[in-house]
Amino acid sequence: MRRLPSQAVRRVLRHGVVPVAWLPDQVHYATCGPKGASYARRHRLPVVARIASADFHQGVRRVWGRKIRSKATHGLATTRPQFSARKRVTAAQGSAFIILAICLALSAAYVPANAIWVAASAALGLFFLSVIALRLWCLFSVPAAKVERLEDFGDAGLPAYSVLVPVFRETAVLSQLLRGLSCLNYPPEKLEIKIVVEEFDTSLRRALEKFVLPPHIEVIVVPQGSPQTKPRALNYALQFCDGSLLTIYDAEDVPHPNQLREVAREFLRADQRLACLQAQLTAYNSNENWLTRQFTAEYATLFGLILPALAARRLPLTLGGTSNHFRTHILREIGGWDPHNVTEDADMGLRLARLGFRTGVVQSLTYEEANTQLRNWLGQRARWIKGFMQTWLVHMRNPVRTARELGPTGFWTLQALTAGIFFSALFHPFLMALTIWLFVENPLHVSVTTMLNLEVFVLGYGVAMLAGAKALRHRGLKGWWFTIASMPIYWLLVSIAAWMALWQLVFAPFKWNKTEHGLSKIEL
Repeated sequence: MRRLPSQAVRRVLRHGVVPVAWLPDQVHYATCGPKGASYARRHRLPVVARIASADFHQGVRRVWGRKIRSKATHGLATTRPQFSARKRVTAAQGSAFIILAICLALSAAYVPANAIWVAASAALGLFFLSVIALRLWCLFSVPAAKVERLEDFGDAGLPAYSVLVPVFRETAVLSQLLRGLSCLNYPPEKLEIKIVVEEFDTSLRRALEKFVLPPHIEVIVVPQGSPQTKPRALNYALQFCDGSLLTIYDAEDVPHPNQLREVAREFLRADQRLACLQAQLTAYNSNENWLTRQFTAEYATLFGLILPALAARRLPLTLGGTSNHFRTHILREIGGWDPHNVTEDADMGLRLARLGFRTGVVQSLTYEEANTQLRNWLGQRARWIKGFMQTWLVHMRNPVRTARELGPTGFWTLQALTAGIFFSALFHPFLMALTIWLFVENPLHVSVTTMLNLEVFVLGYGVAMLAGAKALRHRGLKGWWFTIASMPIYWLLVSIAAWMALWQLVFAPFKWNKTEHGLSKIEL
């Protein structure tokens, strides 16, 4: 078994067909689950035994475990090292940061304070303006949602679909998760759902054993290893997937029952450069408290305005962490997810664009739980912002090449979606406070720089509030005026998370801040 060629190993992993006896003129097989039995029938393979899913995965780990773990952890760094966040900064980037630090230190010592204030305002103002311009552009250019009847290919014409559900310490939402998965309207014979759990998460594994899972749902146990991240778990499970399309759902997700059908139809009528379709995310506990309302407004703006506008113009976009649907062969071709990037979704969207593939957006909704507790929200947001900076560092290793691959507008979009969000969140409260203080201290002798900064902040808040109001209206949520008016307070919390992210980027770059789910009092 250990000496099987790579192609035969892939067949074992993806199709669940295991050679067990070699005769002079024929090989006999054992199959795992309905997928293996179906493959054996189609290819007329002689079957002499059936293997339970747990026994199959235990045997695979014993025979090829080291190879599979290595591919899940180091696959991208080996095949496409330029896209891996395993190395935080290159030598060129490190030298640039050192030179910048020296220049800042010398400036503080020898340059007048007014000059430093002007330079800092100009430099950071570019990041603020990039985010403002992106929101403004998307606000007035978002395409109208097309209501059209897609061709019904029937069950026979639908492609095989793989659904990956990475879970970690999610016993609180396990029942809701399984209910949502059971409601997916897709032919079971063409659907494989893999619940991906960590080896040492024994409480969740025991909880899963209490449920009787249908044949097309199986549990995959990811061997313990480092870094312990969601993308590493996804890479491990990807090696067992047979579907031509693949999607990811998080533990608390409740996707629309017809989402897989709608996405499959979009892919069937699209060209092969369409690699990914992102469904829209929203919260099912949107009105639970002030924090969930802010989260809902933020998601409505991102998934209802920004991403559709970018996708319509074939610009790079950062994916959501769930409900992104891929052509599986393209996902494998580009190296899978980056296990060292804590926002693997943001990196994936930009990598697809750089490699010449296209990402689209579908109207289908997936409901998920908005954070109800501040501490939990801060940890989640810090991980996201840290990942944005990891992604920016990866794609700015060779800025000239990146600009050539994305084009001028795409390159600007990359800056706004990653560094723009990071630096504006990091510094805007301090610059805003200093600007207001200078204005109040001596309103008769306010500098041009102070006035411009004040205008930038007013414009930024105004555009964001207008975008939020429009996005909420499209979601059918009207009258949330206090939510809109209190957005600046929410952004101050984002700034706290950004400083947490900076600390972790330096001292714990691959740490995955676990978001606790099942805290909401509302359940679908």
